[in-house]
Amino acid sequence: MKRPELTREFLEELYRKHHRLENLNPDPLIFARGYDDPLEGEIAGLIAGVFAYGNVKQIVKNLTLIFDELGEKPREAILSTEPNEWPKRFPKFAYRFHKTQDISLFFWLLRQALEQNSSLVNIFTKARYTSISENLSAFTAQLLSGDARPLLPVAELPKGHPVRHLVSSPANGGAAKRMCLFLRWMVRSDALDPGYWHGLVASDELVVPLDVHVGRVGRHFGLTRLKSPGWKMAKEITESLKEFDPEDPLRYDFTLFRYGMEEIPPEK
Repeated sequence: MKRPELTREFLEELYRKHHRLENLNPDPLIFARGYDDPLEGEIAGLIAGVFAYGNVKQIVKNLTLIFDELGEKPREAILSTEPNEWPKRFPKFAYRFHKTQDISLFFWLLRQALEQNSSLVNIFTKARYTSISENLSAFTAQLLSGDARPLLPVAELPKGHPVRHLVSSPANGGAAKRMCLFLRWMVRSDALDPGYWHGLVASDELVVPLDVHVGRVGRHFGLTRLKSPGWKMAKEITESLKEFDPEDPLRYDFTLFRYGMEEIPPEK
């Protein structure tokens, strides 16, 4: 069977159809939009991004619970809440394999990272490596480098702890989909992506947030030769998209996600 050709004209047609505000509900991006203060917006984006796993309706339900508790200023809530107060604010939290202790510890480590660096964009931009994978790995390591006490009996977050799943890194070859999604929201600025970091990080450095839908589209149109999902596949799809827009390859990411979800049947 001949592989369908992805032309610029067809891609633009898909873009006009799918890259629309009405297609955002349900989508975790709705929780990252609408902040006048970029310092609040980046925190909302990180929280929405790290919990963007699982069924999208359950993602939105869980994020609604989280943001209802944090209020209109999530950064302020993070910085003003003491570590032992978090379990009281989320006493029955349970989303997939993350429980009350996990969300409490994540917010406590996030507070320490903010107190040391002032903002998430400062953390990301202060270590400028030659590759986005190194930069993202350094960013995630910094987020998790705080003192886990008193929520854990030890200072260092143990290997394999559920919080490490929240803040994924490409260091082990994984696609780091949710962190790449967060970066797309922060860096790009258009009708959908809020771009709180726009101009501080270049759009051509971004890597597609690789999930099952984008991977399926990538194989369908020959944007990748790889079969196994991971960082290499995400990079290969991104490089293919640069043929259509070298300065902003992720312009088509949301479009391909929607197309893969709605119009390409699951692979057998």
